[in-house]
Amino acid sequence: MIYVLLLIILLLLIAYFRLWRRYHRNIRKVAFLFDALDSGDYTFRFTEGQTYSDERLLNASLNRVKLILQHARDEQKEREKYYELILNSVDTGILVVDEERGIVLQHNQSALRMLKREAISHVNQIKEALQGFSIRESHTVLKGRRVRIIGFSDIKGELANQEIDSWVKLIRVLTHEIMNSVTPIISLSDTLLSHAEGEQQEGLQVINRTGKELIAFVENYRKFTHVPVPKPELFYVKPFIERMQSLCRQSLPPTAAITVEVEPADLLVYADEALVARVVTNLLKNARQAISPGGHIALHAYTNEQEQVIIDVSNDGAPIPDDVATHIFVPFFTTKKDGSGIGLSISRQIMRLSGGSINLVSTPQDLITTFRLTFN
Repeated sequence: MIYVLLLIILLLLIAYFRLWRRYHRNIRKVAFLFDALDSGDYTFRFTEGQTYSDERLLNASLNRVKLILQHARDEQKEREKYYELILNSVDTGILVVDEERGIVLQHNQSALRMLKREAISHVNQIKEALQGFSIRESHTVLKGRRVRIIGFSDIKGELANQEIDSWVKLIRVLTHEIMNSVTPIISLSDTLLSHAEGEQQEGLQVINRTGKELIAFVENYRKFTHVPVPKPELFYVKPFIERMQSLCRQSLPPTAAITVEVEPADLLVYADEALVARVVTNLLKNARQAISPGGHIALHAYTNEQEQVIIDVSNDGAPIPDDVATHIFVPFFTTKKDGSGIGLSISRQIMRLSGGSINLVSTPQDLITTFRLTFN
């Protein structure tokens, strides 16, 4: 009986030891699972074959937990990419700033482009730059930290677009009414001229000629409201600029010069080449009229830090006074006796429809007048 009792005790000890080992092995599996998930490792997998049934059930359950958490992580990453894509697609600059430390936790591409920076790490770096924008702020808690969400936009650009839209609407109404009123007068005077004599004929000729001149005048202004929709394509900037140079050189005095610089030589731009040619041709025409017989015109194409394509059209003619520079893009504003005042306004309309901009970037003190075309 003693031997039997000892044997039973030994078997119980062996069973207890084996159960203890299996228990601790399972505990280590669970601990390994959480350590791996905590470090972002989802490559492991517990075996589900050649083991005890209860151990297979545990391994299968742990594998299922891993798959569920992995799926949740993948969905979270997809949502983050989706939100990031949305943030980068808006024109408003967005910054997420830690309120306590001032560290910029997140920003979108528009913020970098508008602030002209490759990276933003602290809000103190951009305090002065933000003063030129319209700013909206909100506060929230993110991962236990108080954060400030700053949204800012280029109010000058928005006002310029609204101004253009207002001019377009006004001109459409005016030209429509003038055309409707003048066209019947011309038609009627044409009919009466065939039957009139003497002073009546001379008077009708004056009315007819004045009406046709007014129609031609109105047609000129209608161009501002009928800019064609751009059809952008990739094209090389260098041959385009050289063609503009060749056309301009034919009308320059022999003593004047026009130079071209394109860097890099294989610079490409995505835009409507025909419409861009209209803008550059108008700028070259203005430059040609501004320079002296021995003056100089320069065409310079390059990319800036934001990888935008820039085309500068410069001349060393008389600088544009400050009081004139503030109005040069206003439709119908001109300082020339025979000018229509729509060349630069049409150019701005074309660049706006092309997703770019045109600006006067020089100052009278530079003695160089530069109009800059920016293609985003």
